[in-house]
Amino acid sequence: MSDRSGSLQEVLVAAFQNQANQINTAIPCIVVAVRDSLNGAMVDIQPTVNQRFKDGEVKERPVVLGVPVAFPVSSTAGLTFPIKVGSTGIAVFSMRNLDAWKNSSGRPTTPLNYAKFDKGDAMFIPGIQPPSESINNPSKRTWAHSTEDVVLVNNIGTGQECEVRLKPSGDIVINTLQNVEVNCKNANVTATQDITLDCVNLDVTATTATFDIGDTQWVGNINHTGNYTVAGTLMFNGINFASHKHVGVVSGPSNSGGPIA
Repeated sequence: MSDRSGSLQEVLVAAFQNQANQINTAIPCIVVAVRDSLNGAMVDIQPTVNQRFKDGEVKERPVVLGVPVAFPVSSTAGLTFPIKVGSTGIAVFSMRNLDAWKNSSGRPTTPLNYAKFDKGDAMFIPGIQPPSESINNPSKRTWAHSTEDVVLVNNIGTGQECEVRLKPSGDIVINTLQNVEVNCKNANVTATQDITLDCVNLDVTATTATFDIGDTQWVGNINHTGNYTVAGTLMFNGINFASHKHVGVVSGPSNSGGPIA
Protein backbone atom coordinates (compact mmCIF):
# COMPACT_ATOMS: atom_id res chain seq x y z
CA MET A 1 0.00 0.00 0.00
CA SER A 2 2.85 2.34 0.88
CA ASP A 3 4.49 1.67 -2.49
CA ARG A 4 1.27 2.61 -4.25
CA SER A 5 0.93 5.75 -2.13
CA GLY A 6 4.51 6.70 -2.89
CA SER A 7 4.02 6.17 -6.59
CA LEU A 8 0.82 8.22 -6.58
CA GLN A 9 2.54 11.02 -4.70
CA GLU A 10 5.41 11.05 -7.16
CA VAL A 11 2.98 11.20 -10.07
CA LEU A 12 1.09 14.09 -8.48
CA VAL A 13 4.30 15.99 -7.70
CA ALA A 14 5.57 15.46 -11.24
CA ALA A 15 2.23 16.61 -12.68
CA PHE A 16 2.23 19.68 -10.47
CA GLN A 17 5.82 20.54 -11.38
CA ASN A 18 5.01 20.12 -15.05
CA GLN A 19 2.10 22.55 -14.73
CA ALA A 20 4.18 24.96 -12.68
CA ASN A 21 6.87 24.94 -15.34
CA GLN A 22 4.30 26.21 -17.82
CA ILE A 23 3.53 29.28 -15.69
CA ASN A 24 5.55 32.37 -16.59
CA THR A 25 5.53 35.30 -14.16
CA ALA A 26 8.38 37.78 -14.65
CA ILE A 27 11.96 37.56 -15.91
CA PRO A 28 14.79 39.94 -16.96
CA CYS A 29 15.15 40.28 -20.71
CA ILE A 30 16.92 42.13 -23.50
CA VAL A 31 15.51 43.75 -26.65
CA VAL A 32 16.59 41.94 -29.82
CA ALA A 33 14.43 43.87 -32.31
CA VAL A 34 12.36 47.06 -32.42
CA ARG A 35 9.18 46.95 -34.50
CA ASP A 36 7.93 49.73 -36.81
CA SER A 37 10.40 52.27 -35.34
CA LEU A 38 8.53 51.88 -32.05
CA ASN A 39 5.44 53.64 -33.50
CA GLY A 40 3.26 50.93 -32.02
CA ALA A 41 5.46 50.53 -28.92
CA MET A 42 6.28 46.88 -29.77
CA VAL A 43 9.57 45.00 -29.46
CA ASP A 44 10.93 41.47 -29.65
CA ILE A 45 12.66 40.32 -26.47
CA GLN A 46 14.74 37.43 -25.22
CA PRO A 47 14.74 36.41 -21.55
CA THR A 48 18.29 36.62 -20.15
CA VAL A 49 18.00 33.96 -17.43
CA ASN A 50 18.37 30.54 -19.05
CA GLN A 51 16.39 27.41 -18.36
CA ARG A 52 18.17 24.88 -16.16
CA PHE A 53 17.02 21.29 -15.86
CA LYS A 54 17.64 18.70 -13.17
CA ASP A 55 19.78 16.62 -15.50
CA GLY A 56 22.18 19.57 -15.82
CA GLU A 57 21.05 20.69 -19.28
CA VAL A 58 20.91 24.46 -19.84
CA LYS A 59 18.93 26.11 -22.62
CA GLU A 60 18.42 29.71 -23.67
CA ARG A 61 14.81 30.77 -23.54
CA PRO A 62 13.24 31.53 -26.93
CA VAL A 63 12.67 35.03 -28.30
CA VAL A 64 9.20 36.44 -27.62
CA LEU A 65 7.77 38.35 -30.59
CA GLY A 66 5.56 41.44 -30.68
CA VAL A 67 5.75 42.45 -27.03
CA PRO A 68 4.03 45.72 -25.95
CA VAL A 69 6.29 48.24 -24.20
CA ALA A 70 5.05 49.80 -20.96
CA PHE A 71 5.66 53.56 -21.15
CA PRO A 72 4.40 55.84 -18.32
CA VAL A 73 1.52 57.35 -20.30
CA SER A 74 -2.17 58.17 -20.03
CA SER A 75 -4.67 58.88 -22.81
CA THR A 76 -3.56 62.54 -23.00
CA ALA A 77 -0.02 62.71 -21.59
CA GLY A 78 3.07 60.62 -21.21
CA LEU A 79 6.80 60.12 -21.24
CA THR A 80 8.26 58.22 -24.18
CA PHE A 81 11.88 57.51 -25.06
CA PRO A 82 13.90 55.48 -27.56
CA ILE A 83 14.14 51.73 -27.07
CA LYS A 84 17.25 50.33 -28.76
CA VAL A 85 18.37 46.79 -29.52
CA GLY A 86 20.31 45.83 -26.42
CA SER A 87 18.05 47.72 -24.02
CA THR A 88 17.23 45.71 -20.94
CA GLY A 89 14.16 45.45 -18.77
CA ILE A 90 11.76 42.97 -17.30
CA ALA A 91 9.05 40.90 -18.99
CA VAL A 92 5.82 40.27 -17.13
CA PHE A 93 3.36 37.69 -18.41
CA SER A 94 -0.39 38.15 -18.61
CA MET A 95 -2.72 35.73 -16.87
CA ARG A 96 -4.77 35.61 -20.11
CA ASN A 97 -4.07 35.67 -23.84
CA LEU A 98 -3.31 39.17 -25.18
CA ASP A 99 -3.83 38.70 -28.94
CA ALA A 100 -7.30 40.27 -29.05
CA TRP A 101 -6.27 43.06 -26.67
CA LYS A 102 -3.28 44.02 -28.85
CA ASN A 103 -5.66 44.84 -31.71
CA SER A 104 -8.22 46.65 -29.56
CA SER A 105 -8.79 50.23 -28.41
CA GLY A 106 -7.97 49.24 -24.85
CA ARG A 107 -11.55 48.37 -23.92
CA PRO A 108 -12.42 44.89 -22.52
CA THR A 109 -11.79 42.03 -24.96
CA THR A 110 -12.32 38.26 -24.97
CA PRO A 111 -9.19 36.05 -24.99
CA LEU A 112 -8.75 34.05 -28.17
CA ASN A 113 -7.75 30.90 -26.26
CA TYR A 114 -7.49 29.49 -22.73
CA ALA A 115 -3.76 30.07 -22.22
CA LYS A 116 -2.65 31.40 -18.84
CA PHE A 117 0.71 33.00 -18.06
CA ASP A 118 1.95 31.89 -21.46
CA LYS A 119 5.43 32.99 -22.61
CA GLY A 120 3.86 34.54 -25.71
CA ASP A 121 1.72 36.93 -23.65
CA ALA A 122 4.51 39.14 -22.36
CA MET A 123 4.70 42.86 -21.65
CA PHE A 124 8.04 44.68 -21.49
CA ILE A 125 8.92 47.18 -18.76
CA PRO A 126 12.21 48.89 -19.71
CA GLY A 127 14.80 49.89 -17.15
CA ILE A 128 15.79 46.82 -15.16
CA GLN A 129 19.57 46.39 -15.46
CA PRO A 130 22.27 44.27 -13.86
CA PRO A 131 23.85 46.45 -11.12
CA SER A 132 27.18 46.47 -13.01
CA GLU A 133 25.44 48.09 -16.00
CA SER A 134 23.38 50.66 -14.09
CA ILE A 135 23.25 54.08 -15.77
CA ASN A 136 22.92 55.56 -12.29
CA ASN A 137 26.65 54.94 -11.81
CA PRO A 138 28.37 58.37 -12.00
CA SER A 139 31.26 56.85 -13.99
CA LYS A 140 28.88 56.25 -16.90
CA ARG A 141 27.75 59.87 -17.15
CA THR A 142 29.19 62.83 -19.06
CA TRP A 143 28.05 65.42 -16.55
CA ALA A 144 28.71 65.37 -12.81
CA HIS A 145 26.06 63.01 -11.46
CA SER A 146 24.56 62.64 -8.01
CA THR A 147 22.13 59.86 -7.17
CA GLU A 148 20.28 62.44 -5.04
CA ASP A 149 19.22 64.35 -8.18
CA VAL A 150 16.11 63.77 -10.29
CA VAL A 151 17.40 63.55 -13.87
CA LEU A 152 15.85 63.33 -17.34
CA VAL A 153 18.71 62.25 -19.60
CA ASN A 154 19.23 61.06 -23.18
CA ASN A 155 22.14 59.73 -25.27
CA ILE A 156 24.15 58.28 -22.39
CA GLY A 157 27.54 57.06 -23.56
CA THR A 158 27.28 58.59 -27.04
CA GLY A 159 29.20 61.83 -26.51
CA GLN A 160 25.96 63.73 -27.15
CA GLU A 161 24.52 63.35 -23.65
CA CYS A 162 21.92 65.94 -22.66
CA GLU A 163 19.98 66.25 -19.44
CA VAL A 164 17.65 68.24 -17.21
CA ARG A 165 18.66 67.91 -13.57
CA LEU A 166 16.54 68.77 -10.52
CA LYS A 167 18.79 69.28 -7.49
CA PRO A 168 17.82 68.64 -3.84
CA SER A 169 18.57 72.35 -3.25
CA GLY A 170 15.75 73.33 -5.62
CA ASP A 171 18.14 74.32 -8.42
CA ILE A 172 17.38 73.20 -11.99
CA VAL A 173 20.32 72.55 -14.33
CA ILE A 174 20.23 71.91 -18.10
CA ASN A 175 23.38 70.32 -19.52
CA THR A 176 24.13 69.79 -23.22
CA LEU A 177 26.99 70.29 -25.67
CA GLN A 178 24.47 71.00 -28.42
CA ASN A 179 21.62 73.48 -28.97
CA VAL A 180 18.72 74.44 -26.73
CA GLU A 181 15.60 75.58 -28.61
CA VAL A 182 12.36 76.96 -27.17
CA ASN A 183 9.29 77.46 -29.39
CA CYS A 184 6.23 79.15 -27.86
CA LYS A 185 3.66 81.93 -28.25
CA ASN A 186 4.73 84.11 -25.32
CA ALA A 187 7.73 83.67 -23.04
CA ASN A 188 8.04 85.25 -19.61
CA VAL A 189 11.12 85.02 -17.41
CA THR A 190 10.92 86.53 -13.92
CA ALA A 191 13.99 86.55 -11.70
CA THR A 192 13.86 87.97 -8.17
CA GLN A 193 17.59 88.72 -8.37
CA ASP A 194 19.91 88.44 -11.38
CA ILE A 195 19.88 87.23 -14.99
CA THR A 196 23.30 86.57 -16.54
CA LEU A 197 23.97 85.92 -20.24
CA ASP A 198 27.50 84.68 -21.03
CA CYS A 199 28.09 83.90 -24.71
CA VAL A 200 30.29 84.63 -27.73
CA ASN A 201 27.58 86.30 -29.83
CA LEU A 202 24.13 87.57 -28.81
CA ASP A 203 21.55 88.02 -31.57
CA VAL A 204 18.14 89.52 -30.78
CA THR A 205 15.52 89.92 -33.55
CA ALA A 206 12.20 91.65 -32.84
CA THR A 207 9.70 93.86 -34.67
CA THR A 208 9.63 96.22 -31.68
CA ALA A 209 11.48 96.12 -28.38
CA THR A 210 10.83 97.88 -25.08
CA PHE A 211 13.37 97.98 -22.27
CA ASP A 212 12.27 99.36 -18.90
CA ILE A 213 15.56 99.47 -17.01
CA GLY A 214 16.49 101.84 -14.19
CA ASP A 215 20.23 102.13 -14.89
CA THR A 216 22.17 100.62 -17.78
CA GLN A 217 25.92 100.38 -18.24
CA TRP A 218 27.49 99.40 -21.56
CA VAL A 219 31.16 98.44 -21.92
CA GLY A 220 32.57 98.29 -25.44
CA ASN A 221 31.79 99.77 -28.84
CA ILE A 222 28.26 100.35 -30.17
CA ASN A 223 27.50 100.42 -33.90
CA HIS A 224 24.00 101.70 -34.62
CA THR A 225 22.10 101.84 -37.93
CA GLY A 226 18.86 103.82 -38.19
CA ASN A 227 17.25 106.76 -36.43
CA TYR A 228 17.93 107.49 -32.78
CA THR A 229 15.28 109.23 -30.69
CA VAL A 230 16.02 110.24 -27.11
CA ALA A 231 13.55 111.58 -24.52
CA GLY A 232 15.64 112.99 -21.70
CA THR A 233 19.25 113.97 -21.27
CA LEU A 234 21.90 112.50 -23.54
CA MET A 235 25.45 112.80 -22.19
CA PHE A 236 28.71 112.26 -24.10
CA ASN A 237 31.87 112.18 -21.95
CA GLY A 238 30.09 114.20 -19.29
CA ILE A 239 28.78 116.84 -21.72
CA ASN A 240 25.04 117.43 -22.28
CA PHE A 241 24.41 116.79 -25.97
CA ALA A 242 21.27 118.99 -26.13
CA SER A 243 22.64 122.14 -24.42
CA HIS A 244 26.38 122.03 -24.97
CA LYS A 245 28.38 124.88 -26.59
CA HIS A 246 31.61 125.10 -28.57
CA VAL A 247 34.57 127.37 -27.91
CA GLY A 248 36.33 129.43 -30.59
CA VAL A 249 33.26 129.82 -32.78
CA VAL A 250 33.92 132.22 -35.69
CA SER A 251 32.11 132.85 -38.92
CA GLY A 252 33.40 131.44 -42.12
CA PRO A 253 34.86 128.08 -43.07
CA SER A 254 36.97 127.73 -39.91
CA ASN A 255 36.35 124.87 -37.49
CA SER A 256 35.15 125.65 -34.01
CA GLY A 257 36.85 124.39 -30.92
CA GLY A 258 35.70 121.39 -28.88
CA PRO A 259 32.38 121.25 -27.04
CA ILE A 260 31.95 122.53 -23.49
CA ALA A 261 29.19 121.98 -20.96
